[in-house]
Amino acid sequence: MTAYGELKKDADLEEAMARRIEFSISDSDCRGYLYRVAMMLTLLSLLVAGFNVAIDPYLRFGIPRYTGFSFFKPKAIRQVRMAKAYGVVRNEYKTIFLGNSRVDIGLDPDSEGLPDAFKPAYNLGQPGGGTEIALAYLEHVIVHHKPSTVVLGVDFLNVLRKPGDSGQRSGTVAIKSTDESPMWARLRSLDETKKFAPGFPQRLTDATASTLSLSALSDSILTVLLQSNPYVANMTDAGFNSGEAFRNLIRSEGQASLFEQKNAEYDDKCRERIFPPLEESQEIRAIESLLRLCKRREIRIEVYTHPYHADILRILNATDRWVEFENWKLKVSQLCQDYDTRLWDFSWYNDSTTEAVPVPSDRETVMRWYWESGHYRSTLGDELLETLFDSTQKKRSIGKVVSPETMPSWLEQIRDQRRAYESARPKSESNTSGYLSTSTQPIPSTRIIQ
Repeated sequence: MTAYGELKKDADLEEAMARRIEFSISDSDCRGYLYRVAMMLTLLSLLVAGFNVAIDPYLRFGIPRYTGFSFFKPKAIRQVRMAKAYGVVRNEYKTIFLGNSRVDIGLDPDSEGLPDAFKPAYNLGQPGGGTEIALAYLEHVIVHHKPSTVVLGVDFLNVLRKPGDSGQRSGTVAIKSTDESPMWARLRSLDETKKFAPGFPQRLTDATASTLSLSALSDSILTVLLQSNPYVANMTDAGFNSGEAFRNLIRSEGQASLFEQKNAEYDDKCRERIFPPLEESQEIRAIESLLRLCKRREIRIEVYTHPYHADILRILNATDRWVEFENWKLKVSQLCQDYDTRLWDFSWYNDSTTEAVPVPSDRETVMRWYWESGHYRSTLGDELLETLFDSTQKKRSIGKVVSPETMPSWLEQIRDQRRAYESARPKSESNTSGYLSTSTQPIPSTRIIQ
């Protein structure tokens, strides 16, 4: 081989070795880069998860609150199904409040109207939920511990169904539901041996969504930023939504506007929906199942009808729902009697339910008893609880215990109250949707006749 050939061979060998070294260095750099990226992502995920857990915007973990940082939980009310499913099992609550959003906003577990003997209490009210959901949550509670008392708010509007919806569901209500939503997966609690079988996949999903999701991060940041708002929405550790966020709406729109909007909503619902036969009503079946459960487990239960504002009572009459409303009350009173409990009726005309609404231009006045026609404030809820648990009945009573035997005369008395109330109102208030209450004088027939 010539000298030139030797030199060329050596050059080729050096070039090949250089390429191998370059490739080796590049491969090593790539692995190092990927490792650093993985470490950064892991660290970032841990920081995000730690921040979300510390803020706990959905009350998923029950982390202690810190003033100015995480005391108010405005985003928990948007995840109420999850927040309350976990919150209610963190303590052995003596009393459980059940019902829809009227209970959620209206009954304060820390109310002075609830005797200390019945505390601690937890508000399991579920916005948009009927008694079927209340039953599912009560089953969920009982698996962990047995409360001594249940307070159940029942709502006539929950009986009304959309056309085509029979309101029926086969099998035991709530337990054998075919609904595959996260709520049912979370609360699916009974297996063949009647032992609690936690839905681990759903709980893992809840934990992940509460720690590693962008939504949780965004809500945690908003939770911190909203701490300085005096009227920020909040859910307490006892499940109570104070409704203070209504004050922001009142300041911007006025309470008259809130009444008008809610009245229009209820007017549409009463006109568009149907009243199913009570023996086929899913809501009625759920009430009976819940009463049966409490009796079987020896849990005291107090059942009550909500103190509808007079606007709602007038809508029921104007939309030809009054007779159905009375039949519903009679049916619930019969169920309560069948299961050895009592029904308290708060749906009548008195100085609370006929409270006057501020004029439309008023952006400052906040009513004493109501946020809007569909939701009473905890101030009225305090009196309601005091009525339920005051054995002496020496204080002002805004409710009456009714039975199938006393119901006819009581309903007649309410009809007299309605006629007196309507005759005292200005003729200009003839429309149902959006009308405002202006009567400020007590109605002669609002006194309970024993």
